[in-house]
Amino acid sequence: MESEDLQKMVDMLRRGATLLSRACPVCNSPLFKVGGKIWCPTCEKQVIVVKEGEPPPPELSSILLSSLANVIYEKLREVEVRIREAEDAGELQESLRLAVGLLEVLERIKRLT
Repeated sequence: MESEDLQKMVDMLRRGATLLSRACPVCNSPLFKVGGKIWCPTCEKQVIVVKEGEPPPPELSSILLSSLANVIYEKLREVEVRIREAEDAGELQESLRLAVGLLEVLERIKRLT
């Protein structure tokens, strides 16, 4: 564990966070409860615990959609480079088709949130 991560944990405790006995499923750092929410200080993200057999909480959908939108934006940046560097009409057409598909997905995500 890096000293920077340890300092984040100390700061959370000083601000009144509660150290939990659970670990982050991504980085295995200890989790903290802050204002009714569970946080990983190392990943700097909220962690949602879903117990087996229980339906996922509603906020999980918005988090997943937001994460998906971020990935789509990254892919759009990659497609932008392909469009700029396209040397023939077929390559350009394929890149544009991909961009349109990604933009349609973003529009659907926007309607859901």
